[in-house]
Amino acid sequence: MSPDEMADAESAIHGAAGRKLSKIVAHYLSLEARAKAKGTNLDAALGFVDAHFRSEIRQTSVLGAYEEFLQSRAVGSPRTKTHYATCLRRLLAPDPNKLLHTLTVSDLERVIDTYKNVNSKRTYCRIFSIFFNWAVRHHYCLEDPCKRLDKIPKDMTQIAVLSLEEVQRLLYAAIIYQDGAAAAPVAIALFAGLRPSEIGDLKAEDIGEERIRVSGGKLRRKLKRTSPIPPNLTVWLKEYPFKGLPNGWSYKLKQLKTATNASAWVQDIFRHTSITYQAERDKNEAMTAFNCGTSIQMMDRHYRNFIGDAKAITEFWSLTPAMILAKKSSVELPNAKRIEWLGKPTLEKLVWQKPLIHVAAVFGVSSVALKKHCVKLGIALPSLGHWARQRRDQGG
Repeated sequence: MSPDEMADAESAIHGAAGRKLSKIVAHYLSLEARAKAKGTNLDAALGFVDAHFRSEIRQTSVLGAYEEFLQSRAVGSPRTKTHYATCLRRLLAPDPNKLLHTLTVSDLERVIDTYKNVNSKRTYCRIFSIFFNWAVRHHYCLEDPCKRLDKIPKDMTQIAVLSLEEVQRLLYAAIIYQDGAAAAPVAIALFAGLRPSEIGDLKAEDIGEERIRVSGGKLRRKLKRTSPIPPNLTVWLKEYPFKGLPNGWSYKLKQLKTATNASAWVQDIFRHTSITYQAERDKNEAMTAFNCGTSIQMMDRHYRNFIGDAKAITEFWSLTPAMILAKKSSVELPNAKRIEWLGKPTLEKLVWQKPLIHVAAVFGVSSVALKKHCVKLGIALPSLGHWARQRRDQGG
């Protein structure tokens, strides 16, 4: 060996501190192989550990973090909390007991890639990021893995506007479907131009004689405004008072969408339609933008020159329930037929003469539907076991 090689060997033996050089070299080569298998090198792997390792990391399961996160959002909007719970529940499906910090980018991609709609992908990515940022602050994981997801493109879909015929079909379907349960929110969306989230937060007391007070939706902390109530909407709200979104609103909306048979449909189609018809009616983009909580720039970009028929614009703003019922547009809805209920006194007498299931058969509905109608009219119903006790008493 040369003098230099002898010096290197002596330095290595001294640095080994009694350990065998063969074992040290074998261990080093093993670490290099493990790093290479992960697509990196040993120096980069150690650099990552130096940058991200925190001795105070607290181990918790995905389920544990999920429940704690929802509790931390207890003071927020109930609708927002429900939205968080629905989205994050997808992380629990594979294994709720899996440690949170072991979730990888691939785990998130498997969830997000099940959705084809770009907006759905972006929504899940946003909710996951909020959750993991919370987890990082509470030392449950090292980083937000959403930052390493491929960038999801923005939805560049153009706005869609319902034609007058489609609006008429939509309103007729809203009237005849489940006794007009969806008529009020649909009319408000079409004639006042509120966002879906704003209608979701709308309360009965927010609706005045001339204007609707809008303080909810995604802009609840940035913008408070009022939206004017046009004359035809006043008629709709008089016949179908707004009491909040009906139960099963999402399902009802899907049925109305099918019945409308629109050539194009997007999430904000009611608002797009309303703003377009408002702009063409008023010929004042600034006023329309102000009333609808948007900007003139958005008006110029999206809501110009969609409708060229002045007669259609005039007719749109004169649509009332009476006009819609007189036209009777052709629509297909589940259970769309109107039920010819008896008057309250007669119906009240009938439900005390025989069990609900037999009374319901007279109208061709279920006993549940009949019970709901009776509750709506304020008709007291026989208590549970009433007919069994009556049969027993008669038999005795």
